[in-house]
Amino acid sequence: MLKEPARSGTENSLQFCSVVADAFSPAQCAQLTEFFTQFDAADGGLVAGQFEQKIRQSSLVWLPESDEHAWVETRIAKLIADANRQLFGFALDGFDEQLQLAAYGPGHYYDWHIDRGRGKLAARRKLTIAVQLSDPACYGGGELEINADGRPFAAPRDQGTAVVFAATTLHRVTPVTSGLRHSLVAWTHGPAFV
Repeated sequence: MLKEPARSGTENSLQFCSVVADAFSPAQCAQLTEFFTQFDAADGGLVAGQFEQKIRQSSLVWLPESDEHAWVETRIAKLIADANRQLFGFALDGFDEQLQLAAYGPGHYYDWHIDRGRGKLAARRKLTIAVQLSDPACYGGGELEINADGRPFAAPRDQGTAVVFAATTLHRVTPVTSGLRHSLVAWTHGPAFV
């Protein structure tokens, strides 16, 4: 079930993201975290093959398309389709990029950015989905903050929670102060906005 998180104050709901609690079970989150350890991690980059440590410090792997990982793609596709139908209404035509598994250790962060950008694939990104894989008790800091309207919103940290938002929305991961934060990120693509 898709839920929009409440914001403090008089505003009851957000109109710029969908939050799905328990989108992945703790066992599925552990399996995805284990996938991360099976591949050689690279430094986290930006769009269009750019690297800038003043903006992003993390490790990541790209989940290969395979029968073993097909359940992840199926689940992500359903979550995106539901959110798009209920909130965004964007024209979408598929997933052109592999799913990304990221790890943020102490001192790692991803400063304010949007996911749509230059480059053949990044220019077609329409929606972003970020899934919290780590138990929030296992790390400090590392908040996913979304700023669609000038007032940053800290996404829930509950393990298995998915957050879907437009790829043009400003967001960041605050510095991790302790432990290790794992996440799953994917983008769905479509024709240019007109």
